[in-house]
Amino acid sequence: MLSLPDVQAQFGAALLAAGGSPGMQAYRGNVFGNWSKALAGAYPIVRKIVGQEFFDALARQFALACPSACGDLNEYGAGLARFVADFPHTADLPYLPDVARMEWFAHRAYYAADAVPFDFGTALPENPCFRLAPPCALLASDWPLGRIWRVHQDDYQGPVDVDLASGPDRIVVHRPLWRVQVQSVAPGDFRFLEATAAGETLEAALKAAAAADAAFDATLALARWVDAGVLTR
Repeated sequence: MLSLPDVQAQFGAALLAAGGSPGMQAYRGNVFGNWSKALAGAYPIVRKIVGQEFFDALARQFALACPSACGDLNEYGAGLARFVADFPHTADLPYLPDVARMEWFAHRAYYAADAVPFDFGTALPENPCFRLAPPCALLASDWPLGRIWRVHQDDYQGPVDVDLASGPDRIVVHRPLWRVQVQSVAPGDFRFLEATAAGETLEAALKAAAAADAAFDATLALARWVDAGVLTR
């Protein structure tokens, strides 16, 4: 008699294979459909860029290569950027992997724990260490990700053209309230947040930012990112 893990392994292999009984084919269709919907929910901009029909085919190929290993479909799709980077049919869209990375950060930010409010009533040590709030992520790219994000938002009004040669770009993904935001930032601010995320002290992070950008204003930057809920203690 086969053990339960063996039965599960055989069923999983049959699910990803072609053919099978009508019942298995129907079940397979439902599973792949749910995976495709989960990917579409996490990657709406990628879907808009490539079109629904292409996205459905992409989602199926991704599912065959990277089937879901978690019962929570909100966790499904983390590897799409790597998959797209190696997918021959998207080679003419070299910016697409970074768009997917940005969207996954935004997807994770939406479900992340709320940031702990900054406590101004507690005195800071002489050279404190801050950290990024749970919904926050940083991404440096050769492509104008901030612009790509803006023109694909449902409430965006204005010209939708994107100059792909206008990069590079540095973005902060965060969720100040209930809506995820993607914000392009200056090199100094990005370096400051990057050093903070790496565990550097405030003094070291400010020095790194100033070295990266002569226009960096330490006072304004600290106030900006605390107020935005990006920095927490």
